[in-house]
Amino acid sequence: MDEIIIEKLRLKGKHGCFAKERDEYRAFEVSMRLFLSLNKAAKTDELEDTIDYPAAMAIAEGVLMGESVRLIEKLADMIAERLFVRFANLCEVEVEVAKIGVEVGYEFGKISTRIFRKRGQYIMQ
Repeated sequence: MDEIIIEKLRLKGKHGCFAKERDEYRAFEVSMRLFLSLNKAAKTDELEDTIDYPAAMAIAEGVLMGESVRLIEKLADMIAERLFVRFANLCEVEVEVAKIGVEVGYEFGKISTRIFRKRGQYIMQ
């Protein structure tokens, strides 16, 4: 299986368990590994035979700028689902969502969640 990797897409959103977190934009980072066959695209050199990565990034941005949710796990799952809906050639996806600059009383680099999903979990074939 081939893959397209999008790393550390910086986005803003109003998400978190506390009301204060949902009142103002905060920094997030989204990384995606998109698993599909790239054999046809390598031969045809045509965009429709692969995944348009700016379109994949726009999906992540739409989720982050959309309705507020409490958990980054939910954000990652929403991104995965929308990627499968948009891209018929996507077989599997790994999505990582990180909350940047969160204050929890400890010094750390980031808090993130990473999910791995298969097309069949969202789209019946």
